[in-house]
Amino acid sequence: MDFDEQFQEGSDKYLEHLNPYHVRAVLNILTESPFFYRKDDIDLFDYVRSHQDDFHQFFTHFFGWELYVDRRVARLIKPQEFNNALRASQRDLFDLTRRDECTAFLLLVEFYEKMLRDLNASYDDEGSIRFLLADFVQYGIDRFTEELGDNVHADKIILEACRRIFPKLVRYRFIVQVEKADVSADEILPGGMKEHVMYEFLPGIHCYRPDILTFKEIMKLYKPIDEEESSEEENE
Repeated sequence: MDFDEQFQEGSDKYLEHLNPYHVRAVLNILTESPFFYRKDDIDLFDYVRSHQDDFHQFFTHFFGWELYVDRRVARLIKPQEFNNALRASQRDLFDLTRRDECTAFLLLVEFYEKMLRDLNASYDDEGSIRFLLADFVQYGIDRFTEELGDNVHADKIILEACRRIFPKLVRYRFIVQVEKADVSADEILPGGMKEHVMYEFLPGIHCYRPDILTFKEIMKLYKPIDEEESSEEENE
């Protein structure tokens, strides 16, 4: 049996036994945004979990996509791009290309893991983790200082990266803004920030692991070339 015959045969065996209304809703939700959270629609999310194998086989058979599902989030993982005529800027993807944006995102994932440890919390716990932007900025400044000393203007790097990346993180539903308030006259925030902004982590942030690319490796991109070479010679 060739691929066309297999494709045609599969068209009526994966989802036909399921509720067509639920199937249509689920297929639309999963393709409308990068993440489908349980709190978006509890009934439909539980339906996905109950029939996870059926949906997984459907997406694998027809699109070559992987369906990831845990108790809080479902997402489609698309390993291949097919329209080679599109430039990167023309694809609606969460794609970080600037060095500082990549650094800020890695720091945020680290910061999230640190908050879980500090709060003795788990991803599977009910409730959500909230954080102040100022606390994250200070965490980023401290991490830069640990790795590079005072040779880099870490506050400027972190603040500028946050200005660029946080709207993307909100758009692609990694975080959501909860509150905003002006800083009182006697408060001093890192980098001269003028507002307290509180965000809430959404479950999608847990899909990324900070141990895949460590912060120490990223920091090499900020070192002057001559410093890197001398460091490599010392290691030899």
